[in-house]
Amino acid sequence: MFTRGVLAALMVGVAAGSTGCATSRLLIDAQSARTNTHTVLAFEETVFNRHRVEEGFERYVAPDFRQHAAALPDDREGSISALSRLLGNDFPASRVTVERTVAQGDLVAVQLVWEQTPGQSRGVARVDIYRLQDGRIVEHWDVTQSVADRNAGH
Repeated sequence: MFTRGVLAALMVGVAAGSTGCATSRLLIDAQSARTNTHTVLAFEETVFNRHRVEEGFERYVAPDFRQHAAALPDDREGSISALSRLLGNDFPASRVTVERTVAQGDLVAVQLVWEQTPGQSRGVARVDIYRLQDGRIVEHWDVTQSVADRNAGH
């Protein structure tokens, strides 16, 4: 038969053990979110600042990638072709500036400004949302709008 002291100690041990598991899971999730964020930022840098589209897809994007952006084909090869034309022909000097990132689980959102023609236009504000699986990008969505003139109406 257990005494109250032994039973209390056993309950504290079980509670501490279960808390440790929850804490470990939170640490794993945080590390995964951090790793996924680094992958996405490396992809953005490679594709949109260095204009190395094929390299970016080869290194960071899964073979079964799905594109959900309205302006791009929905498959990997179509996206590579369209982005290569866009960044190579239409906007060869373009650059993105990341404002912030938010990551949770397998999703990473990146808020950025894409200067299509630096010095000539205000650019495009964009939020890219990526889903990753096994360290690779498997899906992408985006929301875009023209950057408002900060002096308008003042």
